[in-house]
Amino acid sequence: MTVQPAGDRGEAEALRTQLEALKRKHAEEMARADQALSAAQEKSYWLDRFHVGLNALMSSRAARELRSAIRGARGGLRAKGHRRALSARLRGDRSGSGAERFARTLSPDLLHASPVTDALYGRLSPDELAAIDARIDPSERELLSSAGAGDRKRLTLALAAHHHVPGALERTGLSAEMPPDDVHSMARGPVAAGGSYYYADLVADALRATGFEPAQAAAGLDFGCSSGRVVRVLAAAYPEVDWHACDPLAEAIEWAQAHLSGIRFEHSPQLPPLPYGDGMFDFAFAVSIWSHFSERAALIWLDAIGRVLRPRGHLLLTTHGEHTVAHTHRVGQRSPGQLTAIEEALRARGFWYEPEFGEVGDHGLTNPDWGTAFLTPEWLLAKATPEWRVALFHPGRVEGNQDLYVLERR
Repeated sequence: MTVQPAGDRGEAEALRTQLEALKRKHAEEMARADQALSAAQEKSYWLDRFHVGLNALMSSRAARELRSAIRGARGGLRAKGHRRALSARLRGDRSGSGAERFARTLSPDLLHASPVTDALYGRLSPDELAAIDARIDPSERELLSSAGAGDRKRLTLALAAHHHVPGALERTGLSAEMPPDDVHSMARGPVAAGGSYYYADLVADALRATGFEPAQAAAGLDFGCSSGRVVRVLAAAYPEVDWHACDPLAEAIEWAQAHLSGIRFEHSPQLPPLPYGDGMFDFAFAVSIWSHFSERAALIWLDAIGRVLRPRGHLLLTTHGEHTVAHTHRVGQRSPGQLTAIEEALRARGFWYEPEFGEVGDHGLTNPDWGTAFLTPEWLLAKATPEWRVALFHPGRVEGNQDLYVLERR
């Protein structure tokens, strides 16, 4: 029998005491920033782990059962992990203490289908593809060669617009017009020419996933269109739809009205009502608009969009959520302290908002209800139902950052 020195026995006993304490408590020694990241990553995991759709959470009983199951499973996993780590330390095995904390994290479900891009690219003849290829410079060619199949098609369409390739523009219905620097646009340069093919694909693919075919709609609305970078691509792909778009930035709307055909652009107010009739649209989409609304504005605009949609009409919206906390942590856009405050607000009430644009405003738009917002799916469920049904929810769907929802008006 090996006699353990008194000092070693004392250290081992202290570690055993610590092990017992950790059985009753979660990992208090984790950094606050890591707690925010862990919570953000867990949300998607547990929804998938228990195979629970958001609509199931409309039942208060289902919500209670899910929260109870998550707490139990979450606690069990954490306790087991700490027991393993400390047991390894008792054995003198230091390698266990550096185990992967977030091994259970799931990757966000990112965009795979590209229905709009495929439709537009499919209109190009071999001669038109050759004409585009003849116009591109070496750096653009290198970019094309390094892109995946879907991105290569998007880049080809963008370069056709950037180089004003005549036959290609007529065939696809795309426009080479781009807003000047003094007009708001979310993207510029050669790869942004002609509009946003990525977001047009995102909108069409998500709507189709709910069983709704945007190409067969009578009328659609881009709510918060800026200078039209998404709706212009959708209008080229689906010219039979009666397209409308609105935004409170007057200069962006004036430019779009003057330069983009096939779409009716309207300057919209900062508060409802919208300048449209009741039940006018089959669907509406709002890319990164609810990510800026205060809680008050988020609710009143949800009602306003509901008014202009037909019964069973669809609203696609994207917003900051738990995945955005994780994404922002990874890229270092916000301090750990601010991320922790956001995560604590999401846990406590499901919503965080700051009027971060201040007196300067967002491109001259000053509004205390327009800043930066984060929200949880539970908050949206509680506020949107029963007037809306959640037809689709994809956490982190938008570039691994924003969450995507498709709501159906009842």
